[in-house]
Amino acid sequence: MLRSIFTIVFAFYQLSSFSQTSSDSLKYAADEYNLGFEKLISNTKFASKWFSIDNSKGVMIITDTIEKHSGQHSLLIENLNSDGAAKYVQSGIFILSKYEGREVEIRLYAKLKDVAHHVDFSVRIDDQDYDMLQYKNSLKTRISGNRDWQQYSLILPLSHDARRICFWPALYGSGKLWIDDVQVLIDGVDISQAKIKLDYDPNAPQPINYGGNTAASGKVKVKDAELYYETYGKGEPLLLLHGNSQSINVFKKQIKTFAKTYKVIAVDTRGQGKSTDSSVGPLSYDLYAEDMKTLLDSLHISKTNILGWSDGGNTGLIMAAKYPTYVKKLAVTGACTNPNEAVSASTLEEVSKAIESLKTKQDVKSKYQVRLFTMLLTEPHITALDLKHIKAPVLVMAGEKDMILEKHTKFIAANIPKSQLFIFKGASHYVPVEMVSEFNTKVLSFLDK
Repeated sequence: MLRSIFTIVFAFYQLSSFSQTSSDSLKYAADEYNLGFEKLISNTKFASKWFSIDNSKGVMIITDTIEKHSGQHSLLIENLNSDGAAKYVQSGIFILSKYEGREVEIRLYAKLKDVAHHVDFSVRIDDQDYDMLQYKNSLKTRISGNRDWQQYSLILPLSHDARRICFWPALYGSGKLWIDDVQVLIDGVDISQAKIKLDYDPNAPQPINYGGNTAASGKVKVKDAELYYETYGKGEPLLLLHGNSQSINVFKKQIKTFAKTYKVIAVDTRGQGKSTDSSVGPLSYDLYAEDMKTLLDSLHISKTNILGWSDGGNTGLIMAAKYPTYVKKLAVTGACTNPNEAVSASTLEEVSKAIESLKTKQDVKSKYQVRLFTMLLTEPHITALDLKHIKAPVLVMAGEKDMILEKHTKFIAANIPKSQLFIFKGASHYVPVEMVSEFNTKVLSFLDK
């Protein structure tokens, strides 16, 4: 499964919340959260509570006592590489989203000197799992060159489910950027006076690291491989099968919900995630299906529900056809029976180009990726007769804009005797993460009948 997503990694940094206005009471909040950059890490010029990210030597992220909008300090982000060796330099802060409101606004003052490329101010709002709910930046307005102190503002919708607000200014290319007097407002009210959520829990547990949760994990040896899996919840078993080049973690929005009523077994397919693979031959979905049968036997599960996404859907269809006694109900999204019929020629060409590029690399990961992508071009080989042999009820799903052609999704549903078809309007191949609530509700409705 191929996807390019713009992401910024915020791991290993402390969550912070902050506020600032001109009144005495709000000044205390500004000092506490260091929005005016008046607090420094002891014996340094670094602003406390702010983290820094750069990708090159010759950059500085420190406080400045000469250029400032107010107070004694501002934050200075400087790239000394006139040849553009550093693509970007960033600093940022985390704001704990404990406030009730419809929108959040970040205001700041900035000054620029000799900025060759541009600066950017970005705000991202994350949910309880630190996944992105909202994102906005200032790139529509190209901010560069020399500019005196000026106020900028970014406004985003604020969901009740928000866990943190991330703000970071960035300098691209050479030059200097000063930041000062940052302010955070909820529905126009500074956060020091904003309403706190009634259900806010300052001691809320950290998100579960699905795919890396050793407390819920297990391993099973299969033919030439060892499968890593995690188990959550109680009830009827529900096996989750991810897509190509993915892992258990991609299902974290489903695991949280499904584990309330089902015993969820989420597994990394061989050679992916934390599962190993010592085989050298071509990969196939028949092999994956055999792996899953062995896994179920090892866990003493004689019959299970299955949810398969993309490659996982292909595996699920084969399991339902080859091992019918093991499958109670099957839900698939973005599955296919033959790549030459399921996707466009341009998609196949993109995969072929990716394979040729990977072949120029000699590392183990790239070599295995060639095998995974080659399987996308050559597998599976599920016939209409195979589909007709499926006895279990099957929910066949896809996004309206899925890379799997809609006519092919309808072909799958039409040839399975006990099937239901559902197309998610406006969604792509990634509907489980694009339309979490709608997707989970649809799957649970099918399984719970």
